[in-house]
Amino acid sequence: MDILNTHPAPDRDEPVWTPPGGPPQTDRIPDAVYHAMGEENITAFFHAFYRRLGESAVAHMFPKSERNLMRAADKSAAMFVFLFGGPHLYQQKYGRPMMRARHLPFVIDEAARQEWLRCYRETLDEAPEKYAMPGEHVGAVWKFVVDFSGWMVNTKKENT
Repeated sequence: MDILNTHPAPDRDEPVWTPPGGPPQTDRIPDAVYHAMGEENITAFFHAFYRRLGESAVAHMFPKSERNLMRAADKSAAMFVFLFGGPHLYQQKYGRPMMRARHLPFVIDEAARQEWLRCYRETLDEAPEKYAMPGEHVGAVWKFVVDFSGWMVNTKKENT
């Protein structure tokens, strides 16, 4: 039973599980992604992604109203502007990212991660045509989100 590194989190009945090995050490996404897409296309990408999330099996983790869902998308877009090679918009608007801590109120298991990744992949597949993402960097973006999303998993479901 792998229940190492568990502790309670606010508003959770289940203990928090921490993936072994600590945060991922991933390659940086090339700055060319930001330079090609710009803030407007990155924001449009995240609006499309969050609309998918809002209709997915993990929709219960996201705001119900379109307005609040797009606010959440804007926050993620601000983070990814920086990750894609642009300015530190998220930090300027919201402070330190602390992404794992911000996700602790939500029960995120591997199945939820895979659903999130499915929605991201569908949006990413459209990104070169719809959002001006350089096709040669789609793989680097995908690798980054696959690696990083593993760190957001905070619940270890036991096979029964």
